[in-house]
Amino acid sequence: MIWICILLLYLQHFVEGNIACPSFTKLQFPPNVIGPEALAFDARGGGPYAGVVDGRILRYQGPGVGFLDYATTSPFRTKQLCDGANSSAASTCGRPLGLGFNFKTGELYVLDFKFGFLVVPPGGGLATQLATGFNGTTFVFPNALDIDQANQIVYFTDAGAIFLSRNLSTIIQSNDTSGKLYKYDVRTKTLSLLLNGLSGPLGVAVSKCGAYVLIDEYIASRVRRYWVRGPKAGSSEISVNLPGSPDNIKRTISGDFFAAVTILNRHTFQTTSSVGQRINGDLGIVEATMNLTAQYTNNLISEVQEFLGKLYIGSSTASFVGVYGP
Repeated sequence: MIWICILLLYLQHFVEGNIACPSFTKLQFPPNVIGPEALAFDARGGGPYAGVVDGRILRYQGPGVGFLDYATTSPFRTKQLCDGANSSAASTCGRPLGLGFNFKTGELYVLDFKFGFLVVPPGGGLATQLATGFNGTTFVFPNALDIDQANQIVYFTDAGAIFLSRNLSTIIQSNDTSGKLYKYDVRTKTLSLLLNGLSGPLGVAVSKCGAYVLIDEYIASRVRRYWVRGPKAGSSEISVNLPGSPDNIKRTISGDFFAAVTILNRHTFQTTSSVGQRINGDLGIVEATMNLTAQYTNNLISEVQEFLGKLYIGSSTASFVGVYGP
């Protein structure tokens, strides 16, 4: 049934629709492991890889094996101290958030909100730290990344200090605009600041042609488009306003994007619904909405990613990766 669901998503161009997809399954983590904030797949189709709360990056090895250790971000981490630990141990154990494979090199780029911007060698292991800040200013809450594979550019965000509070009402009511977008050139190993003044940039995704990147602004409930090339290069604009707060955003095979959106009651700050919204980045419109509330009643969704005919759902609080597929 999932192929019908995805086909309907692609056929619903230029109008916003609601899509209900059957066939939901869970890729369960080991006991006491939670928090697949972001997901990644390697060039050979392996995965999903998921960064979890206790500081590990795990790789799914199939239904007979499940998730196994792949990489870590903290040089201080020990399995005895950290496996199954909660976020309070992040200073020692790490907390990987943004993930993305460089398909040319096999390296996995990682953002860890305690250890900054890192890269894992092919085959996994301990990540190497590439940067902890820019021009003397330390990253505060590095969160999301995406890679322009053709041009070997990593785009990533720092969401800002307000997210250290971990209180939704405080974050949303803050109107904070301290978020930033950075660019790392893999070939020259140089880091540059592209954009500041962002309102909670929790997601970033490169367009299929590489001409622009989309940035999800969680606090402002919108998607911003930053132009990399063309007559508007170096400028940004609001692409689309959303009904809730968007976390990660991922490009699909067809070139549009899925944003993971949490819709909150603005008085109680309780989740009223969790949806994946398919966005046409060129036109700046929401083309379809996929309701995930029934599957994630008590968990905030953080990512909706299409891969090989399936939709993979991340959540910073769940004990599983959700999958729509056969």
